[in-house]
Amino acid sequence: MKPSAPALHIHCQMQQPLALDISLQVHGFTVLLGVSGVGKSSLLKAVAGLLPAQVNPYGDLAVEQRPIAYLPQGYALFPHLRAWENVAFPLSRSAHRHMDALALLQRVGLEDLANRFPSELSGGQKQRVALARALARKPQLLLLDEPTSALDMATRDEVLDELVREVHEFGIPVLAVSHDPHLA
Repeated sequence: MKPSAPALHIHCQMQQPLALDISLQVHGFTVLLGVSGVGKSSLLKAVAGLLPAQVNPYGDLAVEQRPIAYLPQGYALFPHLRAWENVAFPLSRSAHRHMDALALLQRVGLEDLANRFPSELSGGQKQRVALARALARKPQLLLLDEPTSALDMATRDEVLDELVREVHEFGIPVLAVSHDPHLA
């Protein structure tokens, strides 16, 4: 098991759609808790480069070059791609691409479902495929937007345990936003 990830200092200034000036350090699994509509998701999108903002340390990089993985609400899986193809999407086109995707699916306990389409997966399984795809980028920071919002209570606890375990194992700091005090 890898040691906890080092802290990551983020400074973000946004003008639109809301004024926000925030500095924070992300250690391990950090949760930003707040009610709906206060700008939590907007903050993640700004850090990821999907909303205009001044962000340190990544502001000078194009979205695709930022060492960040962003897991939006709803998983954003490609419905026409099988689970392994969704995971392989950010991987470089190499002879090992399929095997690398399968290894990531195995790490999240879904290697047996590699050939299924998203419509054939449960909410928890979709979340794990999306997590494997995010981890395929080998990010320095993982952003999770309401990671348990579409899950029932039993699946929520299972997925949370899995997320925390994977984060510690991969040694990646996580910034999650949620309105769910249970997540915090």
